[in-house]
Amino acid sequence: MTVLIVAGWLVVNLALFLATASSNAPSGAETGTPLSETSTLLPNTASRNWMAGTTLGLVASISWLATSIGNSFTRFSVRILAAMSCVLLLTFFSTPDLIRHAVSVSGLILVQSLVFFALAIPDWAISLSFLAGASRLDQKTEASQQPKSPQFHVGELITLTTLVALLLAASRQYTPPVNSLVYWPVLIFSWLLLQTIAALTIRVVMFRQIQILMFLVPLIFLTIVGLANAEEFASDAPEQAAVYLRLYSFIIAGFTCSIAVLCLSGGSSPAQTLADSKNAPANTLE
Repeated sequence: MTVLIVAGWLVVNLALFLATASSNAPSGAETGTPLSETSTLLPNTASRNWMAGTTLGLVASISWLATSIGNSFTRFSVRILAAMSCVLLLTFFSTPDLIRHAVSVSGLILVQSLVFFALAIPDWAISLSFLAGASRLDQKTEASQQPKSPQFHVGELITLTTLVALLLAASRQYTPPVNSLVYWPVLIFSWLLLQTIAALTIRVVMFRQIQILMFLVPLIFLTIVGLANAEEFASDAPEQAAVYLRLYSFIIAGFTCSIAVLCLSGGSSPAQTLADSKNAPANTLE
């Protein structure tokens, strides 16, 4: 079901993008000095910005969902394939610079492990019998006896080592479009902000922690304004302030919506599933 929802979300967005491509086709030369992984200032590119954010949201979601896979090699393969696909899509929706997008996507996945671990997103310490469809009685008994399985282990070490190597190799071949002292701190900070938005979105949508919205909404707003101001500062084009705000609004909106859709694909949260099993009668079998 998760695979179908991922594919369906991507197909729907691609269809909308193609439907609006003629009216949003860029005209003239590219302007501006992009700071983030998708910040190409082109006229009438709302659909491109949305698709760039959607693509980043998909790779962040798939990378997160892959951490639930028990086999280290499979988990690593899924995350790398998702990253490669995202890079190729970004070359179409944004600038055709493979190295630039490889650096951005690798850093985004690398930071995810740190942010999600710090915020405990998600807790994979859930009995495998829930997935196998065993009885609630057996589920509760096995859940109490089974040791907790860490979310990040050998597969994460392999993935992180690979991502660090890719980042080091790609960064040596990549020349930032602006001063490196400005570009790299802003880019790294944007990785942290995006993954924090992803973590809080997961808490709201999957774990039904609605109170987190009081932190999520201001964070989204501050991220948009902050990145737009950094873009404006680097480009020395104050007259483009509104354009930068619009650009990042579509990017962050597409990113957040992708995370939310993938959370919905998971059905009830692990915390809710455990709560349901504890509240169920001991003699009830399904």
